[in-house]
Amino acid sequence: MARHLGYLLYWIASWIAVILIAAGLVVWLYFARPNYDSLGLVIIIVWGIIIWLGVRAIRYWLGGR
Repeated sequence: MARHLGYLLYWIASWIAVILIAAGLVVWLYFARPNYDSLGLVIIIVWGIIIWLGVRAIRYWLGGR
């Protein structure tokens, strides 16, 4: 049962990470000043990667893989 919960959390958080990165990219492209706000894009992408890696660790822990 824990394995299935791990997979469910993995897929939910993976979609959240994808949505976060995509929304952040769209907001950055439309509202950032040219050659000025590139750090915001990097921070958004890093947060998406942190969410994805964290949930992979949870899936490994719950799923035993």
